[in-house]
Amino acid sequence: MQSEAVTSTSQSPQSRASEGCELRTLVIPGLVLAALYYSAFDWMVRAWTLQGSNYSHGFWVPIVIAYFLWDKRSSLSAVPKRTEPRGLWYIAGAMLLHLAGLILDVHVLSGLSLFPLFWGLALYYFGPHVLREAFYPSLFMIFMIPLPLIQAVLSIKLQTLSAIAASLVLSLMGFPVVREGTMMMMPTFQLFVEAPCSGLNTIFSLIFVGSVVAYLARGSFWRKAVLLVSAVPIAVLANIFRIVAIGLLGEYYGEEVAMGVFHNFSGVIMYSIGLILFLAEAWLLRVKFTSSEGTA
Repeated sequence: MQSEAVTSTSQSPQSRASEGCELRTLVIPGLVLAALYYSAFDWMVRAWTLQGSNYSHGFWVPIVIAYFLWDKRSSLSAVPKRTEPRGLWYIAGAMLLHLAGLILDVHVLSGLSLFPLFWGLALYYFGPHVLREAFYPSLFMIFMIPLPLIQAVLSIKLQTLSAIAASLVLSLMGFPVVREGTMMMMPTFQLFVEAPCSGLNTIFSLIFVGSVVAYLARGSFWRKAVLLVSAVPIAVLANIFRIVAIGLLGEYYGEEVAMGVFHNFSGVIMYSIGLILFLAEAWLLRVKFTSSEGTA
């Protein structure tokens, strides 16, 4: 008994030293990578905080990913772990992509390089089993990376679609509307559907929320697919409602009322309407939620 106690206490400092060594091996590379990626993180944060940004939900993405990984803690701790040198190839590829982004001044390349970087670090330090568990949560990083080309193309199309649909709704309500491109002209009020009025912000946010809900949802694949796909039409409908409301206010109460306080807060109202419709759809589909550990 005494010898066992002596052995146990003699191993404790070694165990703590080993854990401290492992922690240092992660902290030091982490600090180096944080310094190397400072410009990429700064670019993303500035994009998230721009007025009328389509990526204002970006701050929530790391929190959501961290929760998903924490929720899988039992699985992550149970799988075998080993150092896998193949992970260095992923890290090297990420560094080359990041370097290309810096040289070409194309920040999106640096943002996209976070994917192979994450996968490479997980594979090298913990092995393929941990990477398999962390793979799907890592895909949510796409929601925090601004994609300017996609944003520009979608914004123009959504502006036109929203203007056409809102003009049709107002016409059906008995209000004469003449539309030229994204300009809507009513008898006493004119409304130009600009890029911030395209609804792209709400679409991106609801797709993010829909992806989180689909990931956490328990049940058949088709329910998850319906929830995820429906985020786009729900956001478009909410935006059309917003434009129609602005048109009605402008026609009845003038430009000052329509383009003043209501216009400034209509984005929040639109997102709230879209979120309510989305949650109502989840309720109608009888979607139930559980932790990833509960479904394992």
